[in-house]
Amino acid sequence: MKISELITVLRTAKTIEDIEQHREDILDLIPDARIMVGYDQQNRTHQYDLWEHSLHTVMNLPKDLEDDMVYLAALLHDIGKPDCQTLDYYAGKINMHYYGHPERSEEIVRKRVIPLLNLSDDENRRLLYYVRYHDDRVSLRIKHLRRHLNMGAGLEEFQTLMHLEVADAKAHVMIPVIEDRIEFCGQWAGEYGKKAYMVIVNESKNELRGIEDDSQF
Repeated sequence: MKISELITVLRTAKTIEDIEQHREDILDLIPDARIMVGYDQQNRTHQYDLWEHSLHTVMNLPKDLEDDMVYLAALLHDIGKPDCQTLDYYAGKINMHYYGHPERSEEIVRKRVIPLLNLSDDENRRLLYYVRYHDDRVSLRIKHLRRHLNMGAGLEEFQTLMHLEVADAKAHVMIPVIEDRIEFCGQWAGEYGKKAYMVIVNESKNELRGIEDDSQF
């Protein structure tokens, strides 16, 4: 399987089974993903094993996003979790945590996955951005968008990341904190994000002109 073929599968799959029938080809292309298959997350917010969770995340993405890399990121976003497992308990039962897993996932993708794929430098950059920040804690404060813009992401990339966060959250057990994440990220992915971006753009223009803007968003 070539990377272009994998992207096509992830983009066009109508069911989980449409991806599963290519599992061995996918794992031959990305051997580090094998650890996800059957991996029990043992966490109260997860009803799927790690591989199944990743496939559900892929399926939860809109099919018409322009950036192919977000579909690949959805598949690989938690690839570093097994290296980050930390024992904890909730209500007397094991409830594993995975502190630092986005950073570890980004490291694995950067060091061990990307060298196997024939991607452009910009595709590599976007893939790593989505993987690294897929679990970013989100509020509706405008500084959240400003932070990503200051890191070099454009509005479209940021909103694509927000679609990934929604897709990831929907592949969890629905508890209040997960529902809030879906709500906030969904707003950022839509008109709210565009309006916030224009506020930031206008602030920058006013700063250049030495004008104070007292408008509220």
